[in-house]
Amino acid sequence: MVALDDKNLPAPSLQDGERISTPRQIDDEDVYVDIQDVKASTTPSKNTRAPSYRSLHRTSSRQTLSRLESFIHPEHSKALLPTTVLYVSVIISLIGSFQTGWLLTQLNFLPFNKGCDAVEIAPETCIMFPGHSKHEWTMAMAGWVVGAAVGAVVSGYPADKYGRKRTMFFNAFIMIVGAVLQATAQSIYLLALGRLISGIATGTAINVSNVFISEISPLQLRGMFSSGIQIGVAIGSLCVTSTHYIIGTGHYGWRIMVGTPILFGLIQIVFMPVMTQSPVWLVGQGRVEEAGAAMRKLYRPTDYNSVLNALAQSHEEEQREMAVVKPWAALFSRKYALQLLIAIVMCSAQQLSGINAVMYYSATIFNQTGISDPRVANTILNVLRTIAIFTAARIMDKFRRKTLLVGGMSVMAIASGVLVYALVHSKSALAVATVSIFVAAWGLSIGPMCWMVAAELFPDFLKANAGSVGTMCTWFFDTLVTIFYPVLASTDRMGNYAFFIFTGCLVAIVLFIVVIVPETSQKTYVEIAHSFGIEEQEHLEPVDAKVNSRGSSGGTTPRGDEV
Repeated sequence: MVALDDKNLPAPSLQDGERISTPRQIDDEDVYVDIQDVKASTTPSKNTRAPSYRSLHRTSSRQTLSRLESFIHPEHSKALLPTTVLYVSVIISLIGSFQTGWLLTQLNFLPFNKGCDAVEIAPETCIMFPGHSKHEWTMAMAGWVVGAAVGAVVSGYPADKYGRKRTMFFNAFIMIVGAVLQATAQSIYLLALGRLISGIATGTAINVSNVFISEISPLQLRGMFSSGIQIGVAIGSLCVTSTHYIIGTGHYGWRIMVGTPILFGLIQIVFMPVMTQSPVWLVGQGRVEEAGAAMRKLYRPTDYNSVLNALAQSHEEEQREMAVVKPWAALFSRKYALQLLIAIVMCSAQQLSGINAVMYYSATIFNQTGISDPRVANTILNVLRTIAIFTAARIMDKFRRKTLLVGGMSVMAIASGVLVYALVHSKSALAVATVSIFVAAWGLSIGPMCWMVAAELFPDFLKANAGSVGTMCTWFFDTLVTIFYPVLASTDRMGNYAFFIFTGCLVAIVLFIVVIVPETSQKTYVEIAHSFGIEEQEHLEPVDAKVNSRGSSGGTTPRGDEV
C-alpha cells in the first residue's frame, strides 16, 4: 500500500491480465485501496470480449444488490470506500423522504377536523376552515396521495434524461410551491391543491432518491442505505407528531406546520452543489470522464479505471438486452405472469394491510375509544414505527423472507381483529397496545420488504418496469384507503367494524404468500427463475470494454449543465 494525493495523481491503469492485491478497511482517506483478484480489462485487445461483471453477478450474488453492485465485480464494490461527500449526498437526497413522513401525518390532529358538522362550531374544534364537510376533508387528505402517484410515475423520464441530481434540485422547488399554497390557503380547496402539488414532489423524491442511492451505495453501506428512505419517512412522521404539541389550537399554528416543508426545500437547494451526480447515470450518458470525477468525490482512492470499465461493459450489455427484448412486452408476457402477479399483490398488500388507515386517522380511532388527547398515542405509534424499521434493517438478512412476511402479517391480522374489539367496547389501553403492535409488525415485515421481494423476482432489465407497476399499485390502493376508510367507518355504515376489512385482506395475503410466493432469500435470480419453471442462461454473451485509460481517469471538471 502506498499513500498518494488523490487530487494530483491519476488513478493507475493496469496491463491486461495483471492482478492487484486485497482491499482492506482504512481510516485515512488518502490511502489507495487495491482490488483483489479481478482480472483487469481496461485495455483489451481489439478482438477480446471480456466477461461482463453484470453477467457474473447473475450467478454469484446471493443477496439483494444495489444497482451499483449489480453492475460491477464484488471486489470492485468492496474497494469502494465512502468519503464524506457520499454520506452528505445521501442525506441531501433523503430530505424528500423526511418531507414524505411530514406530509403523511401532518393533518392527523383531531382539532383540525373535529366537530365540523356542528351547527355552531365549538371552541378549539374544526380549526382548519371551520364548517368544512367530511367529503372536503377527505379530498384534502387524498390530494397528496394522488399527487404522489403522479410524481412516482412521471419522474422516471426527467431522472433518466437530465440526471438524478438535477431532477431532485428542481423537485425541491415543487416542494416549496406546494407548501406555500398550503400555508397561505384561504379555502380547503386551495389546501387540497397545495397537497396535490406537494404529493407530486413526494412521489418524485421517493422514486429518484431511491434510484440515486442504489446507484452510489457501496457494499458495506447497502443495508443501511436501503432502509434510509423508510427511516426518513418514520422520522418525519415522528417530528410532525411532536409539533402537534406546539401548534395548539390557534388559527395560525397549523399554517406554520404545513408551511415547514418550505424549509426542507430550501435546505435541499442550498446544499445541492455539495451533492455529486450518479456515476452510473453518467456512464450511461457516455460522459465517462465526468463519471470518473464523480467517483473521485464519492469514494476513496482506488482503481477507478477498472470500476468505470465494468460499469461501461454492464451498461452496454443492459442496452443490448433491452434492444432484443421490449421490457414492457416481456413484463406482461405469459413467461413472467406469475412473478408480476406476486409483485402486484406484495406492493398492494402494503396498503391493503391498513397501515395508512392507522397513520392518517389514528387520532379519530383513538378518540373513539375515549382517549381525550390522541397526540400521546400518535407519538407512541411513530416511535415504535421508527424503532421497528431500524430493527428490520439489522435483522432482515438474518431471516428468510417468507418467515418475516408470514410472521409479521399474521401478527397484524390478529392485532387488527383485537382492535375492532377494543373500538367496539371502548377499551382505550387495549386499542393503543394493539395498534402499536400492528404498526411494529408492519415495520418488520411487509412495510420494508414488499419492494425487496418484488425486485428479486425479475431479471435486471425488467426490475425498473416491474417497480413502476408496483409503485402504481401501492399509490392506487393508498388512495382508495384514504378515500373510503372514513366513509366505511362512519356510524351509518360499518362503524367500528370497518377495520375487519383489513383483517380479511391480511389473512388472504398471508395464505397467498404461503402457497404462491417462493423463498428468495440467499438465492440468485437464476435459482428464483427455476422455481417458476423458467430456464435462464447462466451467462449472457459478454461485451467489449469501452473505457480507455484516458477516458476513465476521472480528472476532468463536470460540465456546466450540472447543478
